[in-house]
Amino acid sequence: MKFSKLTLAIATTLGASASFSAFAIELYVDTKTKQIYAEPGRGRVLMGSFEQVGAAAPAKAAAPVAAPAEIDAIKQDLELKTNEIKALEEHAAETELVKTKLGDKGLEIETQDGNFKIAMGGRLQVDAEVNSNGSNIPQTAKLNDGIGVRRGRLHMDGTLYKDFDFKFEYDFVRGSGTNAAGITDAWVEYTGLKPISFTIGQFKEPFSLESVTSNRFLTFNERSLPNNAFIEFANPYLLGLSAQTYGERYTGRIALQSEPIGNGNYNNNTSLNGNGNANRNGPSGNPSYGVTGRATFLPFFNSKTELLHAGVAASYRSVNNTSNGTQAMQFASQVANVDRSNWANTGGLTDAVLLANGQPTPNRRVLENFYRVGGELAGVYGPASFQAEYMHTQLNGQNYGSSDHLEGYYVFGSYFLTGESRNYSTKKGAFDRQKPNKNFSLKNGGWGAWEVAARFDSLDMNTQHVNGGNLQNGTLALNWYLNPHVRFMADVEHVFTNSVINTGFIRSSNSSLLATNGQHPNIFMFRTQIDW
Repeated sequence: MKFSKLTLAIATTLGASASFSAFAIELYVDTKTKQIYAEPGRGRVLMGSFEQVGAAAPAKAAAPVAAPAEIDAIKQDLELKTNEIKALEEHAAETELVKTKLGDKGLEIETQDGNFKIAMGGRLQVDAEVNSNGSNIPQTAKLNDGIGVRRGRLHMDGTLYKDFDFKFEYDFVRGSGTNAAGITDAWVEYTGLKPISFTIGQFKEPFSLESVTSNRFLTFNERSLPNNAFIEFANPYLLGLSAQTYGERYTGRIALQSEPIGNGNYNNNTSLNGNGNANRNGPSGNPSYGVTGRATFLPFFNSKTELLHAGVAASYRSVNNTSNGTQAMQFASQVANVDRSNWANTGGLTDAVLLANGQPTPNRRVLENFYRVGGELAGVYGPASFQAEYMHTQLNGQNYGSSDHLEGYYVFGSYFLTGESRNYSTKKGAFDRQKPNKNFSLKNGGWGAWEVAARFDSLDMNTQHVNGGNLQNGTLALNWYLNPHVRFMADVEHVFTNSVINTGFIRSSNSSLLATNGQHPNIFMFRTQIDW
């Protein structure tokens, strides 16, 4: 006859307390220790009423008695189960201390007390381009069709002891791919004095609503012509320090920045050797430096779906010219996403020293410094929105005058056919991740978010001493947001104006612009984007 271990334990307990008279006793078991008790108590559960009968019968005849080996086995088994329960309780407690989720920054892990956070993520943008160049245009002057990776980035950011934030990001297709050109963000921020914080490292220059808005959340495949020329072309990720603050209806940031990490063929590396501080044994030395500030305000803010944004930005930058023009500062812009040849380009704004009769050429241009100003205006009203900016860059130095200013603007409107509103971040003073009302799903019937948009942008870099080109484009866009992290983009762009002038100054005759001068192609751009 077989008995369970618990039955044997009960029987043993009864046998040990046997008497010669019949009686009934209620027994209780402790749910944690598994011990048997004759009295109720905290944590004890009633097992039932048990009766022992037989005055003359031996105690062992009243119930089966477990052998000593079985009793030891029972005790060991109870001890193992107690340890298992304790381990499960400790694991449950540890689980409650750590939270894991897929958030806006990627795979996010943080402790319950908020002391430590870390996020790992990235983005992938695969672009395609098809062009209608027109007839009788040589192949060397045409835009080329193609497909390529526009951005391929991995990042890690997080928080240490609540008050220190950090981020490091690398783009595998950025710049020339050498000399650390792919580093974008690499900074540490102190946030212990909220709403004021301080940042040191490499970060994006705080200029322009369109530039501050992440490329993950742009309405069009490419930023506008003036933004590309005055901010993005020269690499907006610069080493320096900044202070920033924000409130429900305002943001402000001021930064003192030098040059970027890595050469990467970026044209604000105007220092001695152009390494861009990519190697600790070969720092660039005598870099250029600048001060940039941006402030935004919401004069009308009924809700995040009904608001009006206004902003201003200003920047001053000195230029190092010790490289004798070989690394001269310049401004340029492409018109497409895959063929990124520049259709507007000032060329080097500091000319190399050319000798005539042993003396420097008298009309040599030397860019000593420049300043930029910009104005922003944007609004959201339900599914409709608009955005516009104006940018002005003044060149100063030898053989430059007050008329040598470069300028540009853009304006666009968008509308969500599925009823969403553009997502505005009051902390950044810029637009943020777009979330569909219902994610795309064939199973559940969701179609994601659909957005249409139209933009006109203009860039004029023709002045008395510069022939950088004059461009005016129009773009229509269709965006399909399958979910907050995946979307498809399709743009069709037409070049309305495309002209250069010859000023007669050294380096002013730009052969590449002369080759494309007067062309008015139609450009079809497509993007598949995923970020995590």
